[in-house]
Amino acid sequence: MNDRILLSEARWGLSKIWFIWGGMLFLIIVVQSIFGRYGEQIKEAWSWFIPTIVPTLSLMMGVLGAEAMLSNDDVRNVKKNFYIITWWLSFGYLLVLSVTILLEPFAPMKTIDLYLLSNFWLSPFQGIVGGGVALLFTSQRKESPAETVPPAAE
Repeated sequence: MNDRILLSEARWGLSKIWFIWGGMLFLIIVVQSIFGRYGEQIKEAWSWFIPTIVPTLSLMMGVLGAEAMLSNDDVRNVKKNFYIITWWLSFGYLLVLSVTILLEPFAPMKTIDLYLLSNFWLSPFQGIVGGGVALLFTSQRKESPAETVPPAAE
C-alpha cells in the first residue's frame, strides 16, 4: 500500500476544491451585491468576505505559478494521510463558510452582525486549515548535491 502522494498532486487536489468552491462563493457575494442584499453595508460585507478565501487562493496561485515555470518535474511526495486531513479540513471550512453565507437570510440578526459573529467560528477553523495548506504549498525543494553551491571563500 502506497502511503505517499506526489506533492504536485496534493497541491492540485487542494487547489481544485479551493478555486472551484471559492469561486462559487465569490459569485454568490457578487450577485448579492448587485441585487442590493447588503444595502449601505456593501463595503463591510466585502471586507468580511475577502479575508476568508483570498489569502489562501493567493498563496496557491503564487506557488502553482512558480512551479509552472520550473523546467524539471517535481518528484517530491508527502504522506497521503496529511494531504487527506488537509483536504477534509478545507472541505469543512468551505462548507461552514458556505452555510454562514447561505443561511444569512434566515438569521435573526443583520447581515453584517452575523458575518462579524461568524469570525468566532471561522477564524480558528481558517487558522488550522491555513497551517496545513501553508505547509503543503511552501515546502522548499531539497537541493541535490549537484545543485548545492559551496560558500564563497573569504
